[in-house]
This record gives sequence, C-alpha cells and structure tokens, in this order.
Amino acid sequence: MISSFKKWAILPLLAGMALSTSVHAERLSISTWGSPLHPQVKVFIPAFTEALKENSKDAFRLRVFQGGEMVKQEFVATAIPQGTVDISLTTLDTWSGRVSDVSILTSPLWNKSMQWTQSHLLPGQPIFEYFNEKFKEQGAVILAMFDIGPAVVASRDPIALPKDIKGHSIRVYSRGAGLIIQELGGSPVTMGVGDVYSALQRGTIDGAMGGLGGAVGLKYYEVAKYMLAQNGVIGSLVHAYVMNKDKYDKLSPELRKALEDAVASARGTMQQALIDTYAKQVDEVRQAGNVVTELTPGTPDWKIWEAALQNLSTSARQSYPSQLVELVSAN
Repeated sequence: MISSFKKWAILPLLAGMALSTSVHAERLSISTWGSPLHPQVKVFIPAFTEALKENSKDAFRLRVFQGGEMVKQEFVATAIPQGTVDISLTTLDTWSGRVSDVSILTSPLWNKSMQWTQSHLLPGQPIFEYFNEKFKEQGAVILAMFDIGPAVVASRDPIALPKDIKGHSIRVYSRGAGLIIQELGGSPVTMGVGDVYSALQRGTIDGAMGGLGGAVGLKYYEVAKYMLAQNGVIGSLVHAYVMNKDKYDKLSPELRKALEDAVASARGTMQQALIDTYAKQVDEVRQAGNVVTELTPGTPDWKIWEAALQNLSTSARQSYPSQLVELVSAN
C-alpha cells in the first residue's frame, strides 16, 4: 500500500505531467468565411473537430475562426503560404494567380457532377494529386477537395439564355468565372461575398455568380428576383481546405495521420450533406418568390449555352497542359 506521504509526493508529479501535455499540445488554427450555415462550415468544422480530438488523443489545441474573422475569401491564397492561419477553407480558383491550372475547374471543360467528385476528388486520385503538387510549390498542402455544386446566377433581371447576360454587370468570384461572363458579353465584377447583397440591392451590379449555399444563406433572393441554376454548363465550384506547408511538414507522422484521417472523415460527411442540400436549396429559393430557371443536360437550351461557350472551351483545351485536360476529360 502506498503511504500517505508517497501519495502526496506523487500528486504534484502527475499534475506536472498533465501540464506538460497541455503545454506541448500542437496548436492549430482553422479559418472559414461565408455563411456559417454552409455544410462546408456547419457540417465540416464540428465533424473535423471531434474526429481530430479522438484520432490524436487530444494532442491538438484547435482554434476556429469563422465568417472571415481571420481571413477573408479573397486573401486565403496569400494568408496560407504566409502562415497567417494554419488551415483555411478556400475556393480553388481564387488561387489562379499562383496556380493558373486551377481555372480549369470553372471552365466549360469541368462538367463533373457532385456525385462524380465525391469519389474522385480524394487523396490518391489523379486530379487531387495533380493539384496538390502544384499547391506544394506555393507553400500550401491540399487537405480536402470537394464540390459545393454548380454556380448559380442571382439576378435583378431574368437570365435564361446566353444573350441575357450581354451588357450586364455580373459579380464573379474568380478569374475563371470572369472569363465566362466576359465571353458571353457581360462585364465581370470582382467583390467579396459579404458585399454582394448590398450591391444587388442598390443596383451596383445586375447579378451575382456564386455558390447556391451562399446565395441562400445570405438571402440574395430578397434583392434579386431571378436565379439561373445552370447545372454545370458553365462550370462548377470546387472548394478545398488547404494548410500551410511548413506547418504540415513539421507535424510528426502520427499527428499528420491523425489530421488527415480527421479531414477525410469530415469531408465524407460534408460532401454527402452538400449533395443532399442542393435540391432543397433550389426549392427554398422558389418558395421565397424567385423565378428559377434550371438547365438540364442535353436539352435545346443547354446546347445553346454550350455553343455560346464553344470558343472558350476550344481555347481552354489549348491553354492548359495536355495532362490536365486528359485528367479532366476522363470519366
């Protein structure tokens, strides 16, 4: 039996061990932007937090910054390589100034469904590894890629066909989206997601191209009475969670695996939630009083859009590396 004296001697030692564990816990920061109701935030962050704690046996101390509190959407491509934050949600095409190839994801060449991307935009898959290598050259590592669905256009005037965009100012979220609007005769306008509502309300812009989740979460339907749900004919929105490469490389193999497994688990749950949510959100916009135009592959209207973007598609095939075009063109 341990004497009372020995018990009292051991207690400070145990307390010191616990303190040491806490002090040496790996600190990690993660940043998001946009509506906190988006599945890529609302579903991913809690699932990731729980899985990371369990996988690492509480070896990480995670701090979460939401709603652009730490880094706004348009500055992620600078903030991650600089180490302003360790991990961040990002729209991949906003990295086009550093990794020009990502613009293919918002080009007419990218016509993949959310179901396809669910199983193909994973670590070890060719497209994931292609882009991850490019990002590593820029001081970042891709932890997860996922499809939030085809971009929509919320507008003050009806947009059903390519001719309806001509002469209108449309907010875009990236260079690739801007090229599409420009090709169709519109004027692309770049602005942060938080400024779109007031710009639509004042008539500073005629429409806004972006994710359906953002349009619903930020209630664009209150100030824009029309929506085009284009279902991929003008590209989709591929997002990611990316990490500062130096921080990633410094993790022990055990902690790196715990992190990667937590991301994979949370990504799987989130991507399914995005798929389940998309159709419901289109209905929500209708119920709010918007006129929604949905394009369906193979229909006459779909073919009109394809024809209008044919020159841009041809140019894209010639401007991107043949290896990448082959990867994107594969089924």
